[in-house]
Amino acid sequence: MRRECTVQYIDHVGVAVNEIEVSMGFFRDTFGIESSTITVMEEHGVKAALLLVGQTRIELLEPLGPETAVGRFLQRRGEGLHHLALNVNSVGQDLEVVKARGLRVIDITPREGLTGMVAFIHPESTGGILMELVQSIE
Repeated sequence: MRRECTVQYIDHVGVAVNEIEVSMGFFRDTFGIESSTITVMEEHGVKAALLLVGQTRIELLEPLGPETAVGRFLQRRGEGLHHLALNVNSVGQDLEVVKARGLRVIDITPREGLTGMVAFIHPESTGGILMELVQSIE
């Protein structure tokens, strides 16, 4: 088994927001970043949109309710940086690597995300940063 993950690049930065349309307007009007399609992801409890910024993206996340993970995050911390996503070759293999290293994971197995298969690593194991491993759908 490999000893480290195969990170290719920063896939996106996730930002928790109260109102996704308002946030897209802010990024468009302030930075010239084009708005994108909003996707409702019931299984994740969010509305999500990916804003293309050069070679990476900003993922805006609006909770579908206060009981969702992003809803609880907003109640505790307010709007702001939610997670850092790293693009990897094989999310399943890389998830096994981080589990073998003793890191606390949120996902035992990969699951479908907005742009591919994903798995989250708990911030307790990463210096306070919620990390997402992403294997893009090609």
